[in-house]
Amino acid sequence: MVAPGGISSEEMHSVVESQKIDQNFISNGQVIDLPYRAIQKLSTSVFGLSLYSIKLPSIIIAILTALFLVLLLNRWFKSDVAIVSSILTTLSAAFLFLAGFGTPNIMYVFWLTIILWLGSKIIGNDNTHPMLVISFAFCVAMSLYTPHLIYVALAIALAGITHPHMRHSLKQLKIYQLIISIGVFIVIITPLVLGCIFNQTTLLQLVFTENINTFLSNTSTAFAPFFSFINAYDSVYLAPLFGLGTVALIIIGALASIGKLFTSRNTVVSLLVLYAIIVAGLNQNAAIAIIVPISILTAAAVESIIQKWHSLFPENPYAHIVGALPVLFLVLFINGADLSHFIFGYHYTPVVANNFNNDISLINTNLESGSTLIMSEDHQDYDFYKLLENSNGIAIAQEVPEEGERPIVSLGEPLKTDNLELKRIITSPKKLNSARLYIYEKTTTDKQGS
Repeated sequence: MVAPGGISSEEMHSVVESQKIDQNFISNGQVIDLPYRAIQKLSTSVFGLSLYSIKLPSIIIAILTALFLVLLLNRWFKSDVAIVSSILTTLSAAFLFLAGFGTPNIMYVFWLTIILWLGSKIIGNDNTHPMLVISFAFCVAMSLYTPHLIYVALAIALAGITHPHMRHSLKQLKIYQLIISIGVFIVIITPLVLGCIFNQTTLLQLVFTENINTFLSNTSTAFAPFFSFINAYDSVYLAPLFGLGTVALIIIGALASIGKLFTSRNTVVSLLVLYAIIVAGLNQNAAIAIIVPISILTAAAVESIIQKWHSLFPENPYAHIVGALPVLFLVLFINGADLSHFIFGYHYTPVVANNFNNDISLINTNLESGSTLIMSEDHQDYDFYKLLENSNGIAIAQEVPEEGERPIVSLGEPLKTDNLELKRIITSPKKLNSARLYIYEKTTTDKQGS
């Protein structure tokens, strides 16, 4: 209800790529972001091409991410701290945007969260349940389909070899658990490996970047909207994505963690921040992975604030209750500011709002099946609207057909022809030039002539 009421060119591209998946996806090299693409194709196939079917995969995955984020934080913090910090994270503008953005970007946060949680359940547990080990191998293997998450898998493998605690945990695993996990891992990555063999550019996109010269510019562009309190950027991301209250908590959490720099929790935070910065230079979309370390630092800040208050009145339970009220006020204030910034920002910040349109909703609402949408093949969104022929029964043509009496529709600008009579103009509040659909009927003379 509060997500941007439209879709962007990135989401259109994602849908087009999802629809290309077929039985030859391996030989065609269509393995990048395969888990998300497959879910999105299923969603649009079942529910038709609409605003909600495009975003539904991100909504589902974001809900799962939020649940696993609570579980992850609960491994390192008390339950009350974990719940408060997870609320601050999941109701932030950054997370809410990902939850309503129909591209695979949400997968960076999802895979990192679930892999960290599963890893924390395995490490230090002398009697690990077999399903945890198998699930860990499955999730690591699936994450490899997301560009540049292979570096996370390599870091896990390196830590398993060099870190004493991780080596000890591996030694506690049963032989059959390792065999099954390795088998599951190999089965899951087989299509990925074959796809890289058939199409070598796939490996380049998964591991590296096509132009290393853009590394620094990619990094600065990727993080520019995250903490900018002055300028708005021509991007799908609001500026700032993290409010002033959240930034203050991040700083408090970082300061509180300095004294425990070499604990497993803070080591993970440091490595994740470093990963997000480096990989953003290879792929700007990967910068959003910084949500995970930010959520951990936010939890560290909440924990520090509560501990400081409790230390003042260590044996007074009433003071503990009273001390919870400022924390509650802080949470409500930060979430209220983030929600209002998110809702109004995507509707009233011109450089951001112009990156979204609700044309697909206008088409689905106002055009009957069999209508003809006139669109040139060099239109930037031609491939996306071409999907309407299979999904909604709307024909796409480059010229006005000579036969037939169905409505003729132009998107964005009127047609220049004498054989059509303009019947309706459909407007949109999402665009400065609000006239979006021009609906024509053939003139009486033209009908008689045909």
